[in-house]
Amino acid sequence: MAQVEMMQRLADEPGLGVSGLASRQRLAVNTVSNLVQHLVVSGLVERHTRPGDRRSVSLNLTDEGTRVLNAWQDANDRRIGQALQRLPEESQKAIENAVPALAALAALLESDDQAQGERIDTGRAPRGPGHGTLARK
Repeated sequence: MAQVEMMQRLADEPGLGVSGLASRQRLAVNTVSNLVQHLVVSGLVERHTRPGDRRSVSLNLTDEGTRVLNAWQDANDRRIGQALQRLPEESQKAIENAVPALAALAALLESDDQAQGERIDTGRAPRGPGHGTLARK
């Protein structure tokens, strides 16, 4: 599952390096490095040395990696869709109505994670009002 999540992240943010991917996934760099190596050997991810910094790499899905990820996402969507159809209509509507709020929550958490990564990378708090904090009601 960690490999699929890393592939999803690379589909959303192509060119991330190992440390950036580790930070986004909240995993240790050595863990991500090992998982990336498996993905590279499997032909799902390609690693390119960044110009001007031979120690730094950018990671991208290969065409095969994109195909495999899309197939996994399609199968997962079908599985969830079939399970949802077995729920009572009231439960289906409750889930449908909750999706926008859950998406907003996920976006806030992602923003917080990125702000935390910026603080770690630069040693300072991110710029901008309220950047990196969850709004409270």
